Amino acid sequence: MEKEVKKPHSFSVDNRTSCNMSGIEKVISSSEERIIVVSSCGEMEIRGKKLKISKFDVDDGTFCFDGEIDGVGYSAPKVPLLKRLFK
Repeated sequence: MEKEVKKPHSFSVDNRTSCNMSGIEKVISSSEERIIVVSSCGEMEIRGKKLKISKFDVDDGTFCFDGEIDGVGYSAPKVPLLKRLFK
């Protein structure tokens, strides 16, 4: 069984108005007030105003957006149920 290789994750913000990220696996939701993505380090929520995605490349995991960033939060990656049951 091969172990999945995770892409490195980085998060860079310029003046709380633009952001560049790497290691993004998918976008769960996006609105002008909130963006939720899944990174190689877990689920991530960005809160703000006038948030707008400018780039998302699924192949290399790059993700960019602009807007007024108020907050960023991470959730731990979810462990599959079977792994939790049979530790």
